[in-house]
Amino acid sequence: MPRFFFHLFDGAEEIDAQGSELDDDASALREAIRFGGGLLRDDPDMLVRDQGLRINVTDESGELNCALIVQIVDAKWRPPPGG
Repeated sequence: MPRFFFHLFDGAEEIDAQGSELDDDASALREAIRFGGGLLRDDPDMLVRDQGLRINVTDESGELNCALIVQIVDAKWRPPPGG
């Protein structure tokens, strides 16, 4: 069974050195979604504080398999005057 690693970037970088054995690429993508959802459930303010959330999923060779990227878009945002 292949091993996948879930590297977290949320204002800081947290490298997953252990990884998880999963059936396939689709299982790794679903696990990234679950992982990100759990982080946001526990600390929803992290998106505001850390300017977003990114989870890079790599395989055993270190190649990027997929990435989960979550960001906030403030529809009322305006550039600062004179900027």
